[in-house]
Amino acid sequence: MANNQNTMRDMKRSILKAVRDSQRTKQDAMDEYVAARVNIKSLEGRLEEAREKATLLRRKAKDAGNTSAELKTADDLIDARWTGPEDGSPENTDPGTVNPEREHPAMEGNMEGGMPGEPNRWEGGES
Repeated sequence: MANNQNTMRDMKRSILKAVRDSQRTKQDAMDEYVAARVNIKSLEGRLEEAREKATLLRRKAKDAGNTSAELKTADDLIDARWTGPEDGSPENTDPGTVNPEREHPAMEGNMEGGMPGEPNRWEGGES
């Protein structure tokens, strides 16, 4: 009879452990999801701030005498040479360096602009 009680006790412990593990997995998944969503919201706010700053600085560069074509060439060079990792941060934060192996469309005589159907990258800015 004692053997049967031990078997029942062991089975109960095993089941309770499986239930706790299942709940832990569920909670861990929820924790990771919430952390990712908070990160997205934070990045969206920083992105909006960066866009506003870039728009103001573009106007300042234009007011300083840079032409729309020169500004567009700079935009195209950035787009063509961007090699940032998937997390969105630049691989090399030194603004004076670029990847010389990447070709720029302007270097190949393509000065028409961005990709067909591509929206204007500078909302509110002159182009």
